Amino acid sequence: MRKLFPNEQPVTVESRADGTSTISGYAAVYHRADNPGTQYELMPNYYERIQPGAFNRALEERHDVRALFNHSPDFVLGRTKSGTLRLSADSVGLRYEVDLPNTQVARDLVESVARGDVSGSSFAFSVTAEGQEIERAKDGTTYRNITDTTLYDVSVVTYPAYEAATSGLRSAENVEEARKALDNWETEQKRELNAVKVRLAKIKLDRDALEL
Repeated sequence: MRKLFPNEQPVTVESRADGTSTISGYAAVYHRADNPGTQYELMPNYYERIQPGAFNRALEERHDVRALFNHSPDFVLGRTKSGTLRLSADSVGLRYEVDLPNTQVARDLVESVARGDVSGSSFAFSVTAEGQEIERAKDGTTYRNITDTTLYDVSVVTYPAYEAATSGLRSAENVEEARKALDNWETEQKRELNAVKVRLAKIKLDRDALEL
């Protein structure tokens, strides 16, 4: 299951005298409490957040990640395996640098970025049950905190969901997967609550028996 996340950091391009160019930016930014734009509303009162450390395993294991334009496998810009894409994580989020190929798509992209017509980034990933934590605030708002990911691609994109965001283009399949995570969490909460009720009922029966 993949999810696509843009970022709030602008894409930059460096063109050299030898005709080569490098594009860099943040494929994802971590959630910040002072910036509500660094979370994504999956559905009413249900938000997703990327937590610091969410990319550590992927970087340590050197996942074979592609750099794409608009998440299209037809527009490959670089790849970690070949060394033309470099990924790193800092206090802001997941940063990328891509040495662009000498292709028409890459040349057009450099022009579009330089003009400011294209300025967004995002990434595609999957997450397991162990890589997410569900929490519910006192006001009833639910948060899905992403703590571990498997990376597939980082992408320069035309349409991030909104400018100051860590979440973006989401398919119905993506949202359904998040809904299932919430359903599973709620089921577990009900199971634990029922277990507590059973224990309390047993304690009451034991106490009543003693009073007899």
